Amino acid sequence: MCNLLIIDSEERRAVSEMVRLIDRHFPNVILLPMVDSKKALQRTCLEQMVDIAVINADGEEDCFELYKELLSFYPNAKAILYSAVESFAIAQKALRYDLIDYLVEPITNDFVYALDRGIQSINQISLLHVEKNNEASPSLSLRHKILRYIHENYREHITLDTLADHLHLSRYHTSRLIKNTLGMTFSLYLMIYRIEVAKKELSTSDRSISEISVRVGFNDPNYFSKKFKKATSYTPKEYRKIYRGKVTVIDSRLEL
Repeated sequence: MCNLLIIDSEERRAVSEMVRLIDRHFPNVILLPMVDSKKALQRTCLEQMVDIAVINADGEEDCFELYKELLSFYPNAKAILYSAVESFAIAQKALRYDLIDYLVEPITNDFVYALDRGIQSINQISLLHVEKNNEASPSLSLRHKILRYIHENYREHITLDTLADHLHLSRYHTSRLIKNTLGMTFSLYLMIYRIEVAKKELSTSDRSISEISVRVGFNDPNYFSKKFKKATSYTPKEYRKIYRGKVTVIDSRLEL
């Protein structure tokens, strides 16, 4: 799950459009209550983890100071800036701060693509490009409940049946909900997520490959290595050697 925070002094049209696009394209994004000041940002950061912030650059408070304040709590957080009028100075500074993007209203699909890049840059799975059914999507709270269950229990032996029990739904209904939400089966998404976590472990920790395989839900290190290589084209050992300290993004369209 990716926690996203909008920082703006008012509920303007741009905010409503961003919320609409997030709800339509990113079921794994949790939209935190909007804040309007540095103090409100500090309070939120004390209570919730913030992965990505979308900051209005036209506000009374300096948008870059707000971003620096966010980084003081979460050094790996990313940000997108937006403003009503284009500013070359802001665009230049945004590049120096390595922000995801600087957007000028009206909010268009450029926001969708920027958020997609942002989600991938923090080594999480973006569901933008997966093919979803045309049936009515489940409610936002139910989509979050499905994803939260997977993300909190991926280390355990979880199945479609255990998820169905958790949701108090039939196996068939749960399967349909997952297909509508994720655009893929439960088992494929679980495999992708486990490998994504393994990539992060391999590149940032000194744990053994056997230990990492267990930590991400694989009881058999050989089976883990086989699936990992199929997804990334590298064995876990090769991946660690090449990508130590780096972040890469898995292709969620892979057939694992």
